[in-house]
Amino acid sequence: MSGPEAAPTAEEESELAEQCSLLGLDAELLRQAEAQQAQEEDDGDYELPPELHDAWQCFLLTLSQWRVQVGLASVFYDGIDRSSLFACMQMLGIKRRKQRDVLLQVQIIESEARVHRNKE
Repeated sequence: MSGPEAAPTAEEESELAEQCSLLGLDAELLRQAEAQQAQEEDDGDYELPPELHDAWQCFLLTLSQWRVQVGLASVFYDGIDRSSLFACMQMLGIKRRKQRDVLLQVQIIESEARVHRNKE
């Protein structure tokens, strides 16, 4: 496509149809899925499932507790300090048997946040 919102050209449509037929895919279903994904990406609001509330709360409470590496001309956000994260879990009353799951969920959130924090 020529631009982010431009309609595909006839040549691009033909190429897509050819690739889909080689892979045994339905080109129309592919277009529908692509349109749905674009719409979901445009939506600014996301609903957080209840099972992720503890992880999100821990992430937000430790937002200022990142380990930072400073170089000559740059700063790199490495990750959330684990001792701060575990202290946060204790203060929130997260049961010990659930802390492993919360830690893994926070690490997933942290990995995406690291990308965005290091863009700055």
